[in-house]
Amino acid sequence: MNVHSLTLVAIYQRTIRASLERIWENVRDWEHLPWLHRSSFSSVHLLEQTLDSWRARITMPPAHAPREAVIEVQLDQANLRYWSRTLEGQGADGEILTCLKPLGERATDIVVEFRVPGVGAKQAEAVGAAYLRLYTRLWDEDERMMMRRQELIDSRRINVEPLRLGKRRMG
Repeated sequence: MNVHSLTLVAIYQRTIRASLERIWENVRDWEHLPWLHRSSFSSVHLLEQTLDSWRARITMPPAHAPREAVIEVQLDQANLRYWSRTLEGQGADGEILTCLKPLGERATDIVVEFRVPGVGAKQAEAVGAAYLRLYTRLWDEDERMMMRRQELIDSRRINVEPLRLGKRRMG
């Protein structure tokens, strides 16, 4: 779908307490969707994956009336951004652009733009508000996971480093 036929319905901005490295890991990790984000994703089935993209069929709750979609995520690491596009199903032809700006070793600003096809001004406000609620929850969950992962990595570095130093002194 052409970007000019899409309506910008909302912009979400915040600082994530995680490095760019953790964020790129998270964006590539399609498998975590139904596990970490159970309230938003019931299942995910990978259709295709490259170094800079993945495409999957997702199922969204509720279980008694599931909705499906095919989504594609494309990374543009050189320009610190990525797109999530809905190719089929619920939300088809919508596009979400996320731009990243590192603030330091463990903080990254994000700006997320939500574009959808065929909405009027009144409808755009309601759709935008729904996206903002959803993405606040998703990023809250992701941020906690990325921070915990960093803690575990740091803990391992602290525990491993003295062993390496000790071996050097002994050898």
